[in-house]
Amino acid sequence: MKVWQKVYLATLAVFLLMLNVGLILGSNYIFEHNVSVERQQCERECYFLQQNLEHDFSFLEANGRMQIGVVQRVVDNYHNYYQSQDIFIELREAVADKSNTRSMVIRGGKQIFIQVERTLAQPYGDYSVFYQKELVDFEQTWAKLQSTFVLISVSLSLLLCVLLFFMMQRIFKPLERLNHSVAEISRGNYEQNLSYKGEDEIAELAGNIDTMAGTIREQIQKLEEENQKKQQLMDNLAHELRTPLTSIYGYAQLLQVGRVSEEETYEGLEYIMKESKRLNKMSEEMLSMRLLERSTVAPIKVNINTVAEHVRRILSDVLEKKKVKLVETFEVTECMGDEEGLIIVFRNLLENAIRASKEGDRVEWLLERKENGYLFQVKDYGIGMEQAELEKVMDAFYRVDKGRSRNEGGAGLGLSIVDTLVKKWNGRLWIESEKNKGTIVYVELPIPPQE
Repeated sequence: MKVWQKVYLATLAVFLLMLNVGLILGSNYIFEHNVSVERQQCERECYFLQQNLEHDFSFLEANGRMQIGVVQRVVDNYHNYYQSQDIFIELREAVADKSNTRSMVIRGGKQIFIQVERTLAQPYGDYSVFYQKELVDFEQTWAKLQSTFVLISVSLSLLLCVLLFFMMQRIFKPLERLNHSVAEISRGNYEQNLSYKGEDEIAELAGNIDTMAGTIREQIQKLEEENQKKQQLMDNLAHELRTPLTSIYGYAQLLQVGRVSEEETYEGLEYIMKESKRLNKMSEEMLSMRLLERSTVAPIKVNINTVAEHVRRILSDVLEKKKVKLVETFEVTECMGDEEGLIIVFRNLLENAIRASKEGDRVEWLLERKENGYLFQVKDYGIGMEQAELEKVMDAFYRVDKGRSRNEGGAGLGLSIVDTLVKKWNGRLWIESEKNKGTIVYVELPIPPQE
């Protein structure tokens, strides 16, 4: 049984119970009220009859006619008058130790009688007047009233059943749509529009489910992108390893079984050592990149001159070999970050800039303070890149000039490591480049709120 059907039956049962109990209580109240009104009327009439009898007896006594026969005729006159109104009158001997007025309602079968007895005042206290009235057709009227209430109850119950049925369907219709949408989400269809107008709990539930579906969709998209990146990383790694390993194996096999000169032996060993060194560097960079992704180093104040001095020492040989001039322009001497991480970042960026430059070029390294952070620039005037290359340059193992990078020992991991570090510091990295005109790499590092 569906929820709306359970709510429908429960609500209908409660309403019908309350309706019928209310009608029964109401009809009983009307009946008892009418009986009470009739009883009060009978008590008033009996009181007036008592007053009249006392007046008549006083008149008879004053005229000396207070005999039993005369008294009986007076009572008979009253009896005959009230008999036409279905009222019985009788003069009785007063009962001792009784109150002045006694009244009761007697129900017998389909008949209802109201009896009132009043004791006459002195000197006639030995007598009491008995008054009995039959409520003619009162039970029939009450039966008709009950039939009317039953008809009203049945009519209202049927009307309530129909109205409540359509109301429940209308109220729970959005829940059915939500249930259908959630079922679609469970089957993997997250492109659901659960917009529901209103400010009730159903609208709130629809909004939460819509938000949940959007979050799941985004997470799945991120997972797919991560899987694609991992697959691309594995493909690139396999490609990078295949060429040097094939060459190393070929040279090793040649040196083992072939007859080669001493010069060829030296050349083969030198190539094996060079490629082994490059593979070792590649493995170290990959390990560093994975460790950096998992690390949680909080940024601190770092002296940029200390970082620059360290980077200059590392790059001194390559700068001298290629005759490239490094120009530094720092507006401030401190920035927020991690000293070792900043050394890795700018060593890689400057290595790439030097590698892309021609002999005699200059590479500019700039730092300026912004309102909410620091902006670094590494600028070269070398070969530059096309737009298609800019979109892939952050990918692991991607090299703009594959031949030259491999000869110079590059594995295409530098910018991936830099991007990982900058993101760890909640920073931003972007590149502007133009073919044969040079490249500018921007690194923006925020200032932590506590600073």
